[in-house]
Amino acid sequence: MTARRLIAFAVVSALAFVAVPARGDKPAEAPAPKRVEPQYVDDADLLDQLVEKFGDLAKAEKCMDPTEMRKRIEKDFTYSIKATAPTEQRLDPEDVYEKILPSVFLVGSVVKNEDGDYQDGRLATAWVLAANGVLVTNWHVFDGAADDEHFAVMDHAGRAYPVKDILAVDRKADVAVFQVAAKNLKPLPLATRPARVGAWVGVLGHPGDRYFTFSQGTVSRYTQTKREDGEMERWMSITAEYAYGASGSPVLDRRGAVVGMAAMTESIDYPEDEPKPLDKDEKPKDKGDDKPKGKDDKPKGKGDDKIDPPMIRESRLQMVIKLTTPAAEIRSVIEAGE
Repeated sequence: MTARRLIAFAVVSALAFVAVPARGDKPAEAPAPKRVEPQYVDDADLLDQLVEKFGDLAKAEKCMDPTEMRKRIEKDFTYSIKATAPTEQRLDPEDVYEKILPSVFLVGSVVKNEDGDYQDGRLATAWVLAANGVLVTNWHVFDGAADDEHFAVMDHAGRAYPVKDILAVDRKADVAVFQVAAKNLKPLPLATRPARVGAWVGVLGHPGDRYFTFSQGTVSRYTQTKREDGEMERWMSITAEYAYGASGSPVLDRRGAVVGMAAMTESIDYPEDEPKPLDKDEKPKDKGDDKPKGKDDKPKGKGDDKIDPPMIRESRLQMVIKLTTPAAEIRSVIEAGE
């Protein structure tokens, strides 16, 4: 009984010291989580908008002359401009996407068809380097422009601007800096230090006409290759997915800073001159396993015929390497002239 009383007293004593809010004060309520509706992308509608708006710009002769464009991209040259410095604030991946979305554009062209109407030509990705309409993409996006091919850009909201000039080119690093007729754009910061191997990266681009697709991965390695002219090519490999149409896509770190730019892919196929290894559960078939047809074997009836399954075509593709231009290579194009 004594023990019970002591426990009960201890509880009552403890409760006696608990602060009780006044009747007029209500405990603070936690704010309700913000409901975010996804933004659905209608790829067909977006492409229709692009063709119509790019066509209007071409008809109005507001786009850069294709002949002049071909001349500008034939040789390397630099452009002096100060890139936006990144902050040190780390963001969640979904916040990185929301932050960079206004700064990523479709860049492409329209050409005339047999009926004289404009249709889509090439499509890729570009991102904003400076608010006064300076964007970056791959050099190969503009390479080989046709005589009647006119280039422009469009953002996620459908705002289109004509390409007016090529400001800088580095063919080795696959970088092109260009000017569009736009103001008050939102530039992406350019990283001042390389992303470490294993670091998180995100890519926003337009792979395979799937516009404004965001993928994630890590930096897998850095590599360099000596060219025939003795110059070194330097690339950053990542595991984030992208495909054709994503050329020029920014590769972002957790701060939303550009640490690279999607450039190309390399496929690793299993060598054709080597036999495909057996699965671990598969056993080689002995020659003696095939039994000769004996005299007691009965002929198959009409309903015994089985339809062979469809032939499965085996792929030797084992891995796709994603090669991106490191931020240091991009920075050398815009800082060399300073």
